[in-house]
Amino acid sequence: MTIKIRGFEHVSWAAADIEPGATILKLFGLVPTGYEEIHDQSVTSNYFEAPGTNVRFEVIRPWGDDSHLHRYLQSRGGGLHHVCFQVEDLDDACRQVKEAGLELVGNTFADSRGRHAFIHPKSTGGVLIGMIELHPGTPTTMIPEKGE
Repeated sequence: MTIKIRGFEHVSWAAADIEPGATILKLFGLVPTGYEEIHDQSVTSNYFEAPGTNVRFEVIRPWGDDSHLHRYLQSRGGGLHHVCFQVEDLDDACRQVKEAGLELVGNTFADSRGRHAFIHPKSTGGVLIGMIELHPGTPTTMIPEKGE
């Protein structure tokens, strides 16, 4: 079997501060589309999208010194954190990951867009891979239609 994906969801940039990420993403035409505190993960996320494209970035920052992301930044510094695929069925994707002998990181969690899970970088050759199943009715873009 193959994990059914609906597309590429986002690239996540880990940082202690929103800058310089926001300025660099704006230089490439990405616009801010939202902000969220994800309490389950002790992080804050700022979302950016390029209008008319499938390009979405997330700048994630630790929410307190006990955040796993705070420890990540202390040991590795800022930069690419993970890539995320939009999957059709997160539970099935997690099952297939485990059946393939790969390791998941932590537990699944939800934010405003959907349910998430991560494949451990030890299982992928060093890349943290995220998977998200969007909540029913969640649009694939957060950029409002003209006139809204």
